[in-house]
Amino acid sequence: MNFLDSIFRVFMYVLPFALCFAGYVWVGKKVWKAPNGIAKIIAAIFVLGGAGYTLYKVIRSIGTMMTNDNFEFAIIIVTVFVLFFASIAIAMAEPEKQ
Repeated sequence: MNFLDSIFRVFMYVLPFALCFAGYVWVGKKVWKAPNGIAKIIAAIFVLGGAGYTLYKVIRSIGTMMTNDNFEFAIIIVTVFVLFFASIAIAMAEPEKQ
């Protein structure tokens, strides 16, 4: 395996997980600023559960990073769904201003 192949594999492996964790941090900050209540707890559960699942996938696949050709871009789809539901829960916490 040459140097450029190693760089490519690290980039294609790290990028999806970095995007996922950035999304969880961003929505997590929004959850922290939301008013207290059931909706905030539900949104926090979604964010923490999604981040935990992403961390589980990182730990599970870190040993095969340089030999496995299955890149982890499917985790981004899971992240989009989890953050979508967390955003809906945050929206329920904030009443509409008229």
